[in-house]
Amino acid sequence: MDAIKDLLIKKALANPSLRQHIVNKGTMFLYCDYAGFASRNIYGAACCTAYNRMVSVTAKKLQLERDQGSNYGEMQAIVFSLETLTEALLKLQPKIAVIYTDCSRILRILAQDRFSHPHDEQGRNELLAALANLRRLFPEVDVQIKYIGKHKKNNYLHRIAHNAAREAAFTHVVGDNV
Repeated sequence: MDAIKDLLIKKALANPSLRQHIVNKGTMFLYCDYAGFASRNIYGAACCTAYNRMVSVTAKKLQLERDQGSNYGEMQAIVFSLETLTEALLKLQPKIAVIYTDCSRILRILAQDRFSHPHDEQGRNELLAALANLRRLFPEVDVQIKYIGKHKKNNYLHRIAHNAAREAAFTHVVGDNV
C-alpha cells in the first residue's frame, strides 16, 4: 500500500484545494472511511490525517459480530477518527479539526430521536459519547463532522482512508506516518 499511498499523496499535493489541507497549521483535516465485507464478516475503519505538512494514516480491523449496515460502520469510522484525533491533540495544537465522512446521512443520524434499526441508535450514541469526551478533554478545539459530498471525487486523501479501511478489514491494526 505504501507505493499507492505515496502516489496519492503526490496527487493530493498537486491539487490546490487538497494541498491547502496538508499545509494548514490551524486546522487539522481527518478523512475517515469504513469498509465492510458482510459475506466474509470482516470490517475495517481508517483515518487519513492532514495537518502542518504531514499526512498520516491509521486503520484498524473492526471486531463486529455481524454486519450492522453501512451507517453503523461509517459511525464507527468517525469514532475511530475521534480516537485518532485525541492522540494527535496530545502532541499538536490545531484550533479546528474537521472530520470528513462519506456517510450522507450523518447529520440527520446525529440529530435523530427515533431509529428503525437499534444498531443505528447504538452507533449514534457511541459517536456522541466519543465526541463529548473529546470536547471535555480539549474544549478549546472546534471539532466539526462534515459530509464530504461532491468533494469525494478525486479526493486523494479520502482515497487513502478508503484503501486503508479495506486493507484493515483483511488484516490487523495498521498505522504509519508520512
